[in-house]
Amino acid sequence: MLIKVLSRYIFNKCVLFSPRNFPPSAQSSYYSVFTFVLPRNISRQNFSIPKPNFWTRKYFSSARPSTSKNSITADGVHKKAEEFRLLNDSFLSNYKNIAPSFGFNGLGEIVYRRTYSRVKADGKKEQWWETVERVVKGTFNMQKRWIEQNGLAWDPIKAQELAQSMYDKIFNMKFLPPGRGLWAMGSPLTEERDIYASLNNCAFVSTENMRDGRSSISAPFKFLMDASMLGVGVGFDTKGAGSKLIRGPSTLRSSTVYVIEDSREGWVESVGELIDSYFDENVGPYEFDYSQIRPPNLPIKGFGGVSSGPQPLKQLHKHISQTLSKNIGAPLSVTTIVDLMNLIGKCVVSGNIRRAAEIAFGDPQDNEYINLKNYEINPHRREYGWTSNNSVFSPLGLDYTKICERIKKNGEPGFAWLDNAQKYSRMCDPPDHKDTRAQGGNPCLEQTLESYELCCLVEIFPLNHTSLEDFLDTLRSAFLYAKTVTLGKTHWPQSNAVMLRNRRIGCGLSGIAQFISHQGCILLI
Repeated sequence: MLIKVLSRYIFNKCVLFSPRNFPPSAQSSYYSVFTFVLPRNISRQNFSIPKPNFWTRKYFSSARPSTSKNSITADGVHKKAEEFRLLNDSFLSNYKNIAPSFGFNGLGEIVYRRTYSRVKADGKKEQWWETVERVVKGTFNMQKRWIEQNGLAWDPIKAQELAQSMYDKIFNMKFLPPGRGLWAMGSPLTEERDIYASLNNCAFVSTENMRDGRSSISAPFKFLMDASMLGVGVGFDTKGAGSKLIRGPSTLRSSTVYVIEDSREGWVESVGELIDSYFDENVGPYEFDYSQIRPPNLPIKGFGGVSSGPQPLKQLHKHISQTLSKNIGAPLSVTTIVDLMNLIGKCVVSGNIRRAAEIAFGDPQDNEYINLKNYEINPHRREYGWTSNNSVFSPLGLDYTKICERIKKNGEPGFAWLDNAQKYSRMCDPPDHKDTRAQGGNPCLEQTLESYELCCLVEIFPLNHTSLEDFLDTLRSAFLYAKTVTLGKTHWPQSNAVMLRNRRIGCGLSGIAQFISHQGCILLI
């Protein structure tokens, strides 16, 4: 029963809030996602900003910090956006002394305190009730800023009701945002630096645009590195193979000293410059200056952890140069594409920034691709081939014999039926061809994605609910959180263009086996 309800609920919501259901004039605006936080007496065609009253004074602080953006009201008046906050301390006091049910005999709490509890201004680490407060506050701040910046009406009473419900659902772990949401939402990363990409779980990028010059050679590699350093898992394909000749840096030009900034952007740009230099005959070799990069074991304030020093980046530059240099005079190959992506993933892991998650997609008829993890044929890949899962795009009617022989030895490559993903919204319904632009998926492959598209996935725990009504109410909160994340602009224009069109999210179920053991199969079905 719960699975059927979830399927119908998510499907209906996705249809209801899809831009395809609005006239062309409205498709560039996605205010429809949040019409349920508007006062009931305000129509979609005639929005107005209510004057400050008792509720706005009580619910919101007087002003946002100076780093916040200004908004424009419906009557054209500029004002500084006010910060959303939960009603008062009496609401939070109900949770401060409750011991969270982390589970797994204490392991859950260890993971939370190690990974998701941020250090506060007083030097102490957050407690669970404070983490949930930050996340919920950040979620509704995103909504409020977006609504006011677009000249729409904000209903503080309804917002409080929804925020307190969401707080309770997360605190009691009826649903949870993704781990990067627990870490980043409501933190300086989103509130001051606008790094909203860090709230997303996954992304995909295609290398196909290398062929017609619509992107630089380095663009997909830079995207994967940038996203990985933000904690986003990335899928990629090998369709750019054979598109460009590896020339090597020009020996007729003098070398360029490139000073690398001590930032995520600095690392990513240096990798892009190095890769592009091997494909542009007008560019000479680079000499990298690492002096600006902080030494090892210093705190990283924004993303947590400690610095690795420049050594992982030095190794990445070295391995990229070696990989491309040995192939000078040859077209960019499938192996080289995957090698570069995997080497970047290894750098991100050893760089002490984030874990890296990658998936590669290739041609099932391509022996070169199928044997990438055959380390007897490719012994050089043993050191970094583990950084990606490898799968093939399987057309219907494929002879799987050759691939299955490879699977018998190491479990890969896997299979992805892209044709089905493009044709069907749900496999139980007739083809609707609504996803014809999809080109791949995320590293876990539960989400179909276009190139440069991101997605936010939330997790729901059926066993932690007392009734079907309670479960459905959690679905609403989980859906609201995930859709809110899609409001945040990323620093990638290509991603923003796709997300304005799709706003793709996922709501997953966890603990099904535990639910069956406690409640039985009949209630589940």
